[in-house]
Amino acid sequence: MEKPFLPFEAVSNSLSVGSMPLTVEWNGGISVEYCQTKLVFDPHKNNHFYSKVFVSHAHYDHSSGFGFRDCIKVSTQETKEIVETHGKRVESWQLLATGDATEVDDLKVVSHNAGHVLGSTLFEIVTPEGCVVYTGDLQFKDSLTLKGAQPVLCDVLIIESTFGSKGFKFPERETVADEMVQWAEKTIKSGKIPAFKTDSLGNAQEVTKAFNMHSNLPVVVHYRAAQMNEIYNAKGHHLKFTHAQSEEASEIASSNEFVFVAPKNANLLNYPEFEPTLVSGWALWEKKNKNFALSDHADFDQLMDFVKACRPRTVLTCFGGRFNHSFAKQVERELGIESRPLNLIPTKFFL
Repeated sequence: MEKPFLPFEAVSNSLSVGSMPLTVEWNGGISVEYCQTKLVFDPHKNNHFYSKVFVSHAHYDHSSGFGFRDCIKVSTQETKEIVETHGKRVESWQLLATGDATEVDDLKVVSHNAGHVLGSTLFEIVTPEGCVVYTGDLQFKDSLTLKGAQPVLCDVLIIESTFGSKGFKFPERETVADEMVQWAEKTIKSGKIPAFKTDSLGNAQEVTKAFNMHSNLPVVVHYRAAQMNEIYNAKGHHLKFTHAQSEEASEIASSNEFVFVAPKNANLLNYPEFEPTLVSGWALWEKKNKNFALSDHADFDQLMDFVKACRPRTVLTCFGGRFNHSFAKQVERELGIESRPLNLIPTKFFL
């Protein structure tokens, strides 16, 4: 008979770790500790107490752990390759492919697809006292390039809440793709070159795929996004594009009938031939210009649906800034599940 997993008790930092069997806390990253075994997921700082660091995906705000010394870094092959493309040398690395598991003392960590970007994973931590799931960044629906995440039944769900506010409800991807194509064609007719500014990893591949699927316009891609596109293609994703620094791109540019995919921080002010637009979930907040709300994150409804599907007894929110608190309140109000931001004080579980 399964033992009941009782609600959490919030305790002060002054209590000794050894007084309770399972601790989940924010300690420069997501820390899960059972007895004397401590695992950390997506840490921002190295406190030298971790033997293994688990990295959910290659975006900078989650992959700092690759730079830590004196510990083993654990991730998918894709995540490692993407990080190394940025010039970071990854040492003491252990592969944990999607669907595989690794054991550390009494803990087992299982990797599941997170649907966010290529190689992104969510981690299921199986302990003698119950199951903890950490999502990393999450996409619960299929995107144009990747399959969405599948729910994992758990006792404790640690979930990102980047768009954890009711104001974030993204339109359907196919609708956004059609709108981007229509806007691009209109922009070209006006004598400008449509320039889509977005994340080089994630949405850049979505924009490329959208035009591959819905338009015959050539897609010219900034070198940063081109590096990511090439890795996607090497993993079988079939993106058709032209590297901006190639001779072929020069030929295409002479016609002015193409779309350009650039990083969000690219400065195009000195290039009056471009008509820039933002492609991001944050575009919902950009009312002045024509932008497109396409994101590799789950929106509010997806986050809530994922929580419901995982059926946790406790929800801890993270990586959402001020939305950590608001999303936790919505989970409690709408789903009746005890919830709070992870980074307040340690959460220790009594069995």
